[in-house]
Amino acid sequence: MKNFIVLVASILLSASTVHATEIPTVVKSAFLQKFPTAKKIKWEKENKNEYEASFILDNKEVSALYLSDGKLKEIETEITVSELPKAVAEALAKKYPNAKVCEFAKIERSDNSIIYETEIKIGGKKTDLLFDEQGNLVN
Repeated sequence: MKNFIVLVASILLSASTVHATEIPTVVKSAFLQKFPTAKKIKWEKENKNEYEASFILDNKEVSALYLSDGKLKEIETEITVSELPKAVAEALAKKYPNAKVCEFAKIERSDNSIIYETEIKIGGKKTDLLFDEQGNLVN
């Protein structure tokens, strides 16, 4: 019985995917207006005030983060290494020459700034790095 309770508790605590019916109407409306051709939409509640939609758009993996009032916070789009700005690719190669690069993404923020996320693997440990367009590491 104790194992069953622990199992149920861990399932409930780890479940972050939410049904579309649990997403505020203003968030769903803003999403559908911005991304009317999105496919395979999955929603997650990031925290008390943020909702993330993961979906496919133009054959790319995309996620959009919305505040509970329907304001778009950021859009993250999967990209290839050839789509990275030259400065970012050079900074990554210079600062982490022995890293295995796993994924790349372009993040467009609501303040119109753009950053690039790279997931690298060094010695079996995965780490996400954020760069601005000039190749500077950012938080």
